[in-house]
Amino acid sequence: MKKAVILVVEKDRSLSAKAAQALAEAGFDVVEAADAADGMKKIWETSPDVVIASTDLPPVNGENACLRLRQASYLPMIAIGSRDEVVEMLELGADACIIKPPSNREVVARVHLLLNRKRNDHTRGGGRMGIKNYVRARDDPDGLSPTEYRLSSYFLFNEGKLLDYPRLITEVWGGKMVSVDTLHFHIRRLRRKLAGLKIFGVRGVGYGLTGDN
Repeated sequence: MKKAVILVVEKDRSLSAKAAQALAEAGFDVVEAADAADGMKKIWETSPDVVIASTDLPPVNGENACLRLRQASYLPMIAIGSRDEVVEMLELGADACIIKPPSNREVVARVHLLLNRKRNDHTRGGGRMGIKNYVRARDDPDGLSPTEYRLSSYFLFNEGKLLDYPRLITEVWGGKMVSVDTLHFHIRRLRRKLAGLKIFGVRGVGYGLTGDN
């Protein structure tokens, strides 16, 4: 059985190492990142099952780091910060919050809880925890390319919003030099694979996603 992958984004190397060790001892594969930019790169590279992020990470282009990590994917996310930040982190999209300094036992328990909730959502066939629920039956759910997975997950988190071309390219390709024609190509492929969801577009501006109903 494949191990769940947990991404820990924490600038304090000591805290990161302790959390990573506890998670590894609990049977998870752990990926570490020191800041939000590296964290987003690791999301694109490793497709983790849960993201754990510190609230005191440096901003990314003037934006809250946890918010940017949340925008990068529709993955379950645990924020680690002060008691005063709990409400703000939940409003920014965190699924759970842990007060610093974190208890490794609580970190592991929170991860188990989110993974169980994710599995239950998939079993019921509902929720928004995974884009693979919306892949057409005739396609292999694992047939989504890494780029298609990142693109569709980003759409799903921002469902109903029109996302302009530069923003999509930045968030999905991590700032690589990618042409709009390449984006159009992946959109065409993705449209053939999604069921129950519709990718809409405004010519020359961008794309968005909405339910067929």
